[in-house]
Amino acid sequence: MSCRTLLLVFFSVVAALSVAAHAGTPSEAAPIDVLVHEGTSMAVAVSPDGHTLAMDLQGSIWLLPATGGLATRITDLFYDARQPAWSPDGQWITFFSYRDGGYHIWAVAPDGSHLHQLTWGPFDDREPVWSHDGTQLAFSSDRGDPLGSHYHIWVLDIRSSQVRQVTKASSEDFMPTWSPDDQEIAFVSTRENGQSVWVVHLTDGTERKVVSASGRVDAPSWGPGGQLLYHVTASGQSRFEADGQGLTGSENVFAFRASWAGPTDFFYVSDGHIRKRALRALRGGDAQTIPFTATLPVTRAHTAYVPRTRDFTSTAPRQVRGIVRPVLSPDGQQIAFAAVGDIYIMPVGGRPVNLTHDQAFDTDPAWSPDGTQLAYSSDKDNAHLQLWIHDMPSGRSRQVTHLPTQPQGATWSPDGTRLAFFTVTGM
Repeated sequence: MSCRTLLLVFFSVVAALSVAAHAGTPSEAAPIDVLVHEGTSMAVAVSPDGHTLAMDLQGSIWLLPATGGLATRITDLFYDARQPAWSPDGQWITFFSYRDGGYHIWAVAPDGSHLHQLTWGPFDDREPVWSHDGTQLAFSSDRGDPLGSHYHIWVLDIRSSQVRQVTKASSEDFMPTWSPDDQEIAFVSTRENGQSVWVVHLTDGTERKVVSASGRVDAPSWGPGGQLLYHVTASGQSRFEADGQGLTGSENVFAFRASWAGPTDFFYVSDGHIRKRALRALRGGDAQTIPFTATLPVTRAHTAYVPRTRDFTSTAPRQVRGIVRPVLSPDGQQIAFAAVGDIYIMPVGGRPVNLTHDQAFDTDPAWSPDGTQLAYSSDKDNAHLQLWIHDMPSGRSRQVTHLPTQPQGATWSPDGTRLAFFTVTGM
């Protein structure tokens, strides 16, 4: 179940519905307002002047006073905007968002204007955080191999729009945070069972481990005084620690970066609430809860949803659906097509015969001009699709491409000596 679905279920229990504000019968598709005072999978960031909080709620970025109050949404309802971070001058709020087929880094002014994209490409870019001088953004990304790479820490130069990779180990590195002097970036990694915080020096690329914990570590946040706060999940608890000491008692702390409001105070989210705490309040000392109210519009459906009954267990024969790319042979006597992961040949008016009949995914058949060969894409003996050619007289197939991408949609040249195709990176 997605976070959005969980939220809607949660809201149905705890939210107050202002139905009276929208008169109408239950059968109408009338909007209702859902008043929200809590959230899940939610991050928070305080503005440089300490007056305003940005939070992500239901896939949008919202602003509210740092003392609590009414939240105002500044991004649209869709596209899953996550983990806001303020620029040091307070002019921009960055976040990552699923807007054009993948997660990329975006920025918006605090009044909701000038929304613009900062990273592009067939990559997954997440968790942006500004350097203290405002010239760079660190983020995690699987940039690298076109078929997917490890997540590493990357840095975007705001002035030139150039990106560079700063961690290169054969591990997943993510959730970056800048040192107070902007010379190093701390991050978490899958190395050592994900129970450590690591630091990379930006000048020479050297890396060192700075924290070892008793559980999974996430979301380090480097404070202005040099303190390193990090999230630990262990023994059924989800908490913040610093120097090996728990700070949040029995609270269920969400695994997102804390946001510093000075040398000792920080904002974070736990138990669905925005909270503020001081480092000196160790081992479950008092935390200040920041109340908020956000209004979410929900449209009532015309009719109740009736789930469709689906039979997934019957072994009785049934009609095949999902036939892909039927192609007529050059002599007009046969049809080749893909269905249920195999290539079939069917005489016109006859019964289909499974040509490949293997455990691989076979698709996109294409006849040679003389009708003696059939090209197709298959992942047999490979981690991803490659082009194969089936010789009709002998019944043998051979692989004809060995590419780092996935060739598909092959078509023959008129003389039968070449194949044209498109490739898919799989991102």
